[in-house]
Amino acid sequence: MKYYFLREDFEKLNQQIREISDRIREIGREMGNSCQEGAETYHDNFAFEEGERQQKMWSRRLAELLEINKNAVLVEAVETGNRVGIGSRVTALDCETGEQKTWCLGSYQVFGNNGRISYDSPLGRILLGAEKGDVVVGAIAGKTRRFEIVDIT
Repeated sequence: MKYYFLREDFEKLNQQIREISDRIREIGREMGNSCQEGAETYHDNFAFEEGERQQKMWSRRLAELLEINKNAVLVEAVETGNRVGIGSRVTALDCETGEQKTWCLGSYQVFGNNGRISYDSPLGRILLGAEKGDVVVGAIAGKTRRFEIVDIT
C-alpha cells in the first residue's frame, strides 16, 4: 500500500519518528535506573513494569510509522484544476444543512489541523477526484452525507 504525502507532512512524520525513538531510549534508561534503585524488590518494581508497558506501546506506534514511511510517496500539491486532488482547496455545499465549507485535502496523515483533512479520511475519500458541480455522496460517522462541489482551487 502506498501512502501519499505533501513534503510538509512527510517532514513532520519523520520528526514524529525521531521523537518516538528518543522517547523509547529515554524509557530504557529510566527502566535501567529503576532496576539499580530497587534491585532487592525487582518483582514489585512498578517503575520497571510501567516502563515495559510504555516501551511496548511506543514501539508499536514506531513500527506503524516506519511502515508508513517506508511506503510513502511524496507528491506535489495539485495546481488549480478541474478535479480534487491532494493539495486542492475544496469549497462544498452541505446539501442537508445548506452550509458552505472549505477544506484543503492533505496527506495520508495530516499533522495539526490547519483546515486540512486527510485524503484517506471519510470526507477526503468522498471529495477526492470530484469535479466542480459534482454532487458527491458517502458515509461519514455512519450517516450518509451529500456535498455539492462549488469551487476547487
